[in-house]
Amino acid sequence: MVRMKNKDELEKQPVPTPATEAGKDHGVRLAMAVLILVVIAVVMVRLKAAPVPLERDEGEYALMGQLILEGVAPYREAGNMKLPGTYYAYAAILALFGQTITGIHVGLMVVNLLTAGMLFLIASRLLGRVGAALAVAAFLIMSVDLSVLGLFAHATHFVIMFALAGVWLLQESSGSKREVLLLSGAGLCLGLAVLMKQSGALFALFGCLWVLFDGGRPGSWKRSLVRSGILACGIVLPYAAFLVVTVVSGTFDRFWFWTVDYAQSYASLVGYGLGLELFRMGIVPIIRSNPVIWAMAPAGMIGLCVMKGSRKTGLFLMTFFLFSFLAVCPGLYFRQHYFVQILPAVALGAGAALRIPQGLFARVTRRPQTAEAVVFLAIAAFSLTGILSMWHGLSASTPEQFSRSVYGSNPFPESVAVAEYIAKNTGAEERIAVLGSEPQIYFYAHRKPATEHIYMYGLMEPQPFALRMQEALVAQVEKSEPQFIVLVLVSTSWLQRGVSEKKVFGWMRGYLNTHYQAVMTAEIQSDRTVWSVDEDVRTSRWRRGSSRLIVYRRKPAGSSRNRDGGAGPVRCPAGWGSDSCPGAFKITQHLPGGR
Repeated sequence: MVRMKNKDELEKQPVPTPATEAGKDHGVRLAMAVLILVVIAVVMVRLKAAPVPLERDEGEYALMGQLILEGVAPYREAGNMKLPGTYYAYAAILALFGQTITGIHVGLMVVNLLTAGMLFLIASRLLGRVGAALAVAAFLIMSVDLSVLGLFAHATHFVIMFALAGVWLLQESSGSKREVLLLSGAGLCLGLAVLMKQSGALFALFGCLWVLFDGGRPGSWKRSLVRSGILACGIVLPYAAFLVVTVVSGTFDRFWFWTVDYAQSYASLVGYGLGLELFRMGIVPIIRSNPVIWAMAPAGMIGLCVMKGSRKTGLFLMTFFLFSFLAVCPGLYFRQHYFVQILPAVALGAGAALRIPQGLFARVTRRPQTAEAVVFLAIAAFSLTGILSMWHGLSASTPEQFSRSVYGSNPFPESVAVAEYIAKNTGAEERIAVLGSEPQIYFYAHRKPATEHIYMYGLMEPQPFALRMQEALVAQVEKSEPQFIVLVLVSTSWLQRGVSEKKVFGWMRGYLNTHYQAVMTAEIQSDRTVWSVDEDVRTSRWRRGSSRLIVYRRKPAGSSRNRDGGAGPVRCPAGWGSDSCPGAFKITQHLPGGR
């Protein structure tokens, strides 16, 4: 890794004078004061946003974490293509901070601050204290921004926490007497980054290649290969350990189907043309949110590459940026929260930009680091305007209203009330089914799913397992006979395409009409949600094409179809389940907070 200057190099440096030493101290203190103010601002915003309802990815992780705490192995009750690391991370958060919305978001805040701490340790060795302070402040500001959905606890936050921990340990291992121990720890952290989400493998690859490169001097290749081997063993260990867990728990087949077979199909759905457009849609708002930081990043990285004495640091930053960018690319979906993985690299580049005008500062002032800190202050003041705007938005609205402003008609606020109703009317051991991609309902209700398919997206995608997945959902729900079924008529909860398999739609109509009656509805309008419960459901009138949730309760045994007291046949939007599909199942490629 990039090392500190050796004794001979230090002897060539000018002897510092009392004036320059005082200027250095003042500069570092000012930079630390600005960083503390940024940390306080970010923490205040995160605490203010803590009660905002979970979105669907958070709901998935929370459900899985909840099941783990109950002793249920991942992939036994519910499946998804993500690796299980984030599920265990959520289990730890739920155990520490409580099984609540606020507890989850407080846990995210802690993860974000730990990540910032790792970044400071890395940047201090590369860029000095003032540059490190700027890098950390830039990261905190960017990572809380709504352009990357930074207020919501996506897996990418956990990926970069462990990835940066691994990179820092690699730094510490270079030339250390505890090299083997530190390399093993670095490998373990990078392996945990992979276990959080598959894209973490790019950070692990970066670590392996950099160890090879760093030791690639004449006569040292054998030592480099040994160091890389130690690192690789640590990287593989978390995944290998979980494979043992799946074999012991009897979930290996399901784990392999979801994370390998289905994941491969999912990753091949988007072509290069659409991928390029999705990248443009994702990156432009992110750069616009913090233009100064994004402008400084390439200048800092390129500047260090051409500056004498800083080229190795510049190469390190450029390489880290490249692999961070590649971590955003798998599947070419470029969802907003994927870009969280590139933010540490961008922040390091911005911090490096302070190194470029050092010569100018040294010529015009006796306190160049104070001048750097003043520049840092100006950058932070400009970049904090977005955080202040977010604070005003949070203060002027309820958590539910803020969720609606971010996610539109997605039924995240309504999920809380729906789950409360179900929890009050079911026993703790009863199962429920959600026909839609809203796993947060299971978590809020604290009820196990009647089917492993907690997302409907896989059932709608043009991939070879779609029909098999629909048939599995039908069989599992019919076998379970859940007391409640929630039907989600919201486009982003299905993402039906014209070529989607439609078997499940015909089954839903017949099964719900025969065995269930509607007891609760929530119609999501532009300015409010209209609720109907029990007897009011039969007389409710819906706007054509509106988004809504319908809660169905199983009819008593022996009840005839559409008997008095029922809610009549299932009413669906025009075109629901058809090829034209103009209503509730309109194609939406760029899913907010998707997978």
